[in-house]
Amino acid sequence: MSKKKKVNKVKSYSSDTDEFNRMIKVLLVVVLALVAFYFVFAIARGEISFGEDKKEVQIQDVEILAGNTFSRNETEYYVMLYDFSSTDSSIYANLYEMYTSYSASNSIKMYLVDLNKGFNTRYVTIDKKEVNISSIENLKVVNGTLVKVKEGAGVSYSIGKDEIKKTLFNK
Repeated sequence: MSKKKKVNKVKSYSSDTDEFNRMIKVLLVVVLALVAFYFVFAIARGEISFGEDKKEVQIQDVEILAGNTFSRNETEYYVMLYDFSSTDSSIYANLYEMYTSYSASNSIKMYLVDLNKGFNTRYVTIDKKEVNISSIENLKVVNGTLVKVKEGAGVSYSIGKDEIKKTLFNK
């Protein structure tokens, strides 16, 4: 006699709503994980901070365009024109810093012009003989020029770091 094994088949019925509920739960877990990661990284990068860390907004009024060289509000002021990306730029920046800290009581303000900017390139020449500070229409300067403006007109200029240093500090 042979014995036959009975195989019990278990039939499981799953409805569409059960599948849908499982999919929603998985999706919800993934979204919550992504939101948690966002907040952790945002706090780490400083995008989200707790407390009063408001930064004061400061408006920069030192750097101007060369076209505004003769149109400032002060009666008398200096304008230092140089290429901010040149090899000598740090020297001119140091001269500016020294002048502003040294002459805190001095009433003559100084403005800076970056000759490398597109709006300013038309005022640049490479020949010192072509330097002209008579008016904005004729303005031509070389890299490293200090112009003294009085009552809307250029009255004197110095070219190069040594001349500028003498003008600013050896009066």
